This record gives sequence, structure tokens and C-alpha cells, in this order.
Amino acid sequence: MAQSKIAGAARNVHKRNWFFHLINHYVEFIFYQYYSRVEILGRKKVVRKEPVIFAPNHQNALMDALIVLFSVPQDVVFLARADLFKTKFLSFIMNSLKMLPVFRQRDGASELGKNQEIFDITVNVLNQRHYLCLMPEANHGDHRRLRPLVKGIFRIAFKAQEPYGNKPFVKILPTGLDMGHYVKQNQTLLINYGDPIEVSDFWDLYQENSARGINAIKSRLAEEMKPLMIHIETEEFYEAVMGLRTLFNERMREILEIKGSKLSDRFVADKHMIDCIDRAIEKDEEKVRELAGKVDSYYEEVKSLKIRDWVVRDKGYVFGKSLWRYLTLIVTFPFFLFGLLTNAISYLLPVRMVRNIKDLQFHASVKFTIALFISFPLLYLIQTLLVGILTGPWWIWVAYLVALYPMGKIALYWYFRWKKTVRGSWFRRQLRRKNVAAWDLVNLRKEIVELTEELVSTD
Repeated sequence: MAQSKIAGAARNVHKRNWFFHLINHYVEFIFYQYYSRVEILGRKKVVRKEPVIFAPNHQNALMDALIVLFSVPQDVVFLARADLFKTKFLSFIMNSLKMLPVFRQRDGASELGKNQEIFDITVNVLNQRHYLCLMPEANHGDHRRLRPLVKGIFRIAFKAQEPYGNKPFVKILPTGLDMGHYVKQNQTLLINYGDPIEVSDFWDLYQENSARGINAIKSRLAEEMKPLMIHIETEEFYEAVMGLRTLFNERMREILEIKGSKLSDRFVADKHMIDCIDRAIEKDEEKVRELAGKVDSYYEEVKSLKIRDWVVRDKGYVFGKSLWRYLTLIVTFPFFLFGLLTNAISYLLPVRMVRNIKDLQFHASVKFTIALFISFPLLYLIQTLLVGILTGPWWIWVAYLVALYPMGKIALYWYFRWKKTVRGSWFRRQLRRKNVAAWDLVNLRKEIVELTEELVSTD
């Protein structure tokens, strides 16, 4: 077969090459370090050695693809923007990472015809019983809700299903992703895999009327995806509901008698609360609007004081706890200082380099890429070489290199602990001094929790 003239259209994209073997474990390690906690639900529903199309909600650019890649038992082929494959070098890198280009309207009407060859390659990937991941919403969004699904994923699924008709073959796996924060690192990540949808179940309807067949499976996928992700339907009260996910989650778990505090436990509580709010909007919209106004006021004040909700919830740190935290910070300060001096550039460089990127959904992906190829390997190598030149013995080189990353993590943890200690101690002092604004904030939070409890209890 003649080599394709389309940059990045590698027909053997599902096969590993030397570059993939070289970087796979390293990329996976850095990926899991990006998040503070990762929890995967429904992993047993991911069948092996079967043609599976993963269909996750798309809210965080490249990170969404990496999440699927590093949470399933086999390699996955993805589709990515065609402008990432402009040169032979970039095409090699992207193909090595098992990515294929997809052309969009903005690339020009003449370019859209190239998607047919990409379409054929993806069908072949499925015929070879490999995994494929397609974002059914097509582009990413900045709100936690499922947006309208596009038809491309279903056309590929039916084309690959064609030789098997109404006998089971291609499966679409609904996937829900929920990040603690889109932009910041060291946040939580919940991955939720649902039950596979057999494309064969819709084959006969598709044969009778292709449009009806596609619409039927599209509706089924949307119905299956929504329970696996945070889906906030309301536009008017969106920010208030997002705020209540933090404010009310603990009380919601108590009401539901959920004793744990795992990400999955918090997810169940959030889903129940969101459903209750949706029904409350239909029954008494004014009451929800009153609640939303209080939530907005609460977070405006919290933001102005540069504190977090937990500070108000716990009423800061009592004197004994503050003293203990300050003592531990003092004792561990030398470790923080070493970690800071050796890792400051590595951690700050990615943050600085994304400041001019307007699309916040790209920030995490760009920061991760910079950390992957520049911040840690390159800067660590330069530091180690300088230390080696100045010291001499090889074991100092090795010891220094091995210590760099863990000391950086320790410094980061120390910094977060210091920030929490300072703000928690400060807020407690305000309460002891009977600061009216501080006590008003505590009382406002209590009022919000009571109002929300009333709404979910009368649902």
C-alpha cells in the first residue's frame, strides 16, 4: 500500500514503535504525579482484546486522552487536531503516541475530505480488535455538563460493525471524567466506566434508516454518560450548584448515610444533590434563586478574604493545633528549603508559560507537556551535571539526582501546609476577637447548609 500523503495518517498507528516503548512508563509516571488522588470505577467493565470505542466527556483537552490511556489494560488510539501534525517530526511523535489527525471546518473545506482516510484507519484499528477513543462531544467545554454529541463516533462504529451485522462485535464504552480542578495540578481525578453498549443492538434499525439508527445509539450513549459524570443542567444556577458541591457534600453524605469520603462517595452525594436541586427548580424556582444568591455572596466573601471553604467550616485552627502545625513546619523547613531551591524553576516554568493561553482548558495539557519534556528531565539533568562538575564523586551525582523529585514533592506539601496553617490560624483569631464579618460568614454558611438540606429533604 502506497504511503499516505496526509501528514500523520499512519495505518499502523495501533502498533507500538521504539519511541512508545522508550517513553510510555515515564509519561505514565509523570501523569499520575500530576494528580493528588486518582480513583477508577468500573474498571472490570473494560473488556480486553475486543474492539472498544471509549466515549468520555471532553473538558480538559489532551489530559482527557491521557486519562483513558493510563487507566485501561491495552493501548488506545486517539484522534487529535490536524494542526498538531504539521511536520514529519511532529507526525512521528503523535503517531508514536497513537494519535491520528482529524480535520475540522476551520482547517478549510478542502481539508475535510482527508477525514475519509482517517476514518478508514480507525475502522481498521477496530477490526484489529484494538481500543479507540473518540470524544463524542468533539470539542472540549468549560462547564461540567454533557454537551450535544456529534455523529462521527457512531459512523465509525457502524462501519466497523458492518461485516458482523447484528452479531456482537464493536462496543462503545461510556466514560465519565471528573477533575477537582481543570487548571490546577495536585487535584483529584475520578474515572467512571459504564456498561458497554453493543453496536449490534442498533444494527437492524441502522439498516432500515441510517439516521434513525445513529440517533438511537446517540441518545443511548448520552443517557449512559450522564450518570457517570457531573452533569449540571441548569445554566442560571450553575455556579451556585458548583459551590454547593463543596459546601454541602459532607452533609449530603450524612443524609445518605455514606460513611466514607472517597472520591466515589463524594461523587454519589454530589449526583444526588444535583438531582434534588434540578427538581427543586421545577417546584420552587424562587427558593432556589434565594439559595443561589446566598451561595454567591458567600463565595465572594471567601474569595475576598483569600481563604477556602474548609476554613469557615472548621472555624480555623484552635491554638493547640496551630502551634503543632507551626512547630512541624519549623522542624521540616530545611527540607522545604532544599526542595524549593532545586525545584522552583521546574514547578514554576509550566505555570508561567501558560499565562498567555486564553483557553483555560488547554492549561493543564500544556503544563503537563512542559513538565514532561523540559521542567523535570532537562532541568534535573542540567542541575545534576553542575553538581557533578563541582563535586566529583559519581555517587554524589546519583544521590543528588535521586533526591531531586521527592524533595520537590516535600517542598510542595510543605508550602500547602504552611498556607493552610496561616489562613486557618488567622481566621480563628478573627473569631476569638469577635470579628463581625468572620462570624457573619460562619453563620451564612450554616444558613446555606440548612436551606439546602430543606430543599433535598422535601424533594
